[in-house]
Amino acid sequence: MENKSEKIKRKIINFLEKYKLLWSENFLLVGFSGGADSLCLLDSLHKISGNYAFKVAAAHLNHNWRGEDSLREAKKAELYCKKAGIEFFTETLSSELPQTEDEARKQRYIFFNKTAKKISAISILTGHTRTDNAETVLYRIIKGTGLIGLKGIPEIRKQENGISIYRPLLNDILRKDCIDYCNENFLSPSFDASNLNEKYLRNRIRHSLLPELRTYNKAVDDSILRLSSIAKESEEIIAEYIDFKSKNLFLEENIISAENFLKLSEPLKRRMLLNFLHKNEIEHTFERIEDLYNFINENTASKSGKTFSLGENSWFFVSSKELKIIDHTKGKKTAVTVPVSFEKKIFHPDLKVSIKIEKWTEGMPQKFPPDVSYTVYADLSRIKGDLFFRTRREGDIIQPFGMREKTKLKKYLINRGIPEYTRDELPLLATEKEILWVAGVGISELLRVNKKPSHIIKLCFT
Repeated sequence: MENKSEKIKRKIINFLEKYKLLWSENFLLVGFSGGADSLCLLDSLHKISGNYAFKVAAAHLNHNWRGEDSLREAKKAELYCKKAGIEFFTETLSSELPQTEDEARKQRYIFFNKTAKKISAISILTGHTRTDNAETVLYRIIKGTGLIGLKGIPEIRKQENGISIYRPLLNDILRKDCIDYCNENFLSPSFDASNLNEKYLRNRIRHSLLPELRTYNKAVDDSILRLSSIAKESEEIIAEYIDFKSKNLFLEENIISAENFLKLSEPLKRRMLLNFLHKNEIEHTFERIEDLYNFINENTASKSGKTFSLGENSWFFVSSKELKIIDHTKGKKTAVTVPVSFEKKIFHPDLKVSIKIEKWTEGMPQKFPPDVSYTVYADLSRIKGDLFFRTRREGDIIQPFGMREKTKLKKYLINRGIPEYTRDELPLLATEKEILWVAGVGISELLRVNKKPSHIIKLCFT
């Protein structure tokens, strides 16, 4: 009769075969906490690798939450790997980082990805079990994440960097199975005492809520996972419809057309927002979707846009033109001013772009570049003094094209619908007294061409 260890190894082999991870010279990086789940996975993979061509390495992140206990666990994980002959990588987080579940998860995957790239690993494997999946679905029901959240933990998650995350134990192996595996193989997993701290919602679900639910239904874990399976199938049907309706929704990747968004039905708007946040790995409770939905309705008339906080270093930007996620609300200011010489490409070290002013050698052009262009046909004959390539400053003024009066640059940019978070990064051509050109936005009346241009001005990105 097949024992627990052999059953787990067989399940893992089937998983590796399914995703073509078994048969080539693959390097698999295992996220290794030292707990029973990850120890079971790493030990099984190490033993399986003896009969196959792939290699295994372990990555242990010390979250540095529990002082000496965390350090002892890191040393214990390293000792296991040393004895087994498994390449081991570790890193300790700064104690100044927020001690939250979200931050811990974020830092883990930053470390895993960095390590995977370092050793050219093709994939990252984690020890999430069927038990973890049931807890996650229940957690998301409580948080109110909707149908998409009921899908639970994915078996595989592809990343933009090309390194996918795999979870071989997820669908068939319980946490208890991993503990039994460790006992059968005389392995000593670490025990994280913080997993007993019920100030964390996941721990309350694990130690209080799920045991209570099992008194109502012994197979409640299976019921929760059946619900998850139904949600996955329903999501596939919905995804087909969403893909069809999304064809004209995006101006470009990750930028939604405000005009086309407003044409959608109310339920579809909410669902599009949920999908958008999910795709960008932003936590998406029912309340957050509703607050964001209302914020969009209130601010899609704004030319220069408004921002809605989604968490640390993440905002949802809404304007009459577009909806998107941004990582800052203020541009990075620079005090660098570069004198401009004619006929030379002048580079701005902070903006990482160049400006070049060349003499115009032809007749009157048949067509002028639009305001949003990075090329200007200009008459510089009325401009006295030196020219400078810089960003905006307090008190800047401009005489907008077609206007007799000068105005503050800030007011001009607001009227042109330029978002606040981009204004400090706009390349400007200026005299000592005023702005002549806001690249990609518009020119001053002082550059108006009456007979023919005297010069052509270009912003160069290479």
